[in-house]
Amino acid sequence: MPNTLGKTDICNLALRRIGVRPVNNVETDTDISAVEMKSVWDNAVQNVLRSAQWNFAKKIKPLALIANEKVLGWRFLYTYPRDCAMLWKIESPVSVHVHEFEHHFELLLSPETNTPAIATNVEGAYGRYTAMVTETTRWDSNFVDCLAWRLALDACPRLSTDSQDYQNCARGYAMALSNALTMNRTERRNDHEQLGFFINVR
Repeated sequence: MPNTLGKTDICNLALRRIGVRPVNNVETDTDISAVEMKSVWDNAVQNVLRSAQWNFAKKIKPLALIANEKVLGWRFLYTYPRDCAMLWKIESPVSVHVHEFEHHFELLLSPETNTPAIATNVEGAYGRYTAMVTETTRWDSNFVDCLAWRLALDACPRLSTDSQDYQNCARGYAMALSNALTMNRTERRNDHEQLGFFINVR
C-alpha cells in the first residue's frame, strides 16, 4: 500500500524511537533535531533503497549499449542507469523468466568517459534494479518503518544521551528489514508459483 506520511512525519517517527521531541517542520526548523534529520536523510534513504529489492521501486529496463568501447574480458559495455540505486541482476529476454539462471557482470568506469558502466557478455541486456524513488508517497509502509529506524540509528550518536539507544536502533532496523524482505518475497509470488503450490498439495 502507498504511504501517506511525509518527510517530517517519518523524521518524527525516528525521533520518537530515540526519545527526542518531534519537530514541526524538518525543512524549516532550526533546532538541532531538525538539522540532524536533514543532514542524515539523503544518505539514509539511499542506504535503505540499496538494502533490498523493494517491489515499489523495482525496474527491469533495457540497458543502453556503449557501442564504441570495450573492456578486457567482456563482450559488451552498457551505461549504468541514472536512476539506479542498486543493480541486482543482468537479464536477457530468456533469463528474465528463469530466475535460477544468473548472468555475470561487473560494475566499473567507462574507459573513455569515466562514467559508471556495466560490463557483461549478454547481448541486448536488461537491468533488474532498485530505482532511486525519493517521493515519500510512493514508498510502502515496510520501507517507511525501515527508514525511520535507519534515521534514528544515524542520528542517535548526536541526539541521544542514552548509550543503549544505538543498540536498540540497530536491532530495530535489522528486524524491520528482515520483515520487509519477507513481505517483498510474498508479494513477488506469481500465478505460476501459486498454481504449482496447489498442484503439489493435491
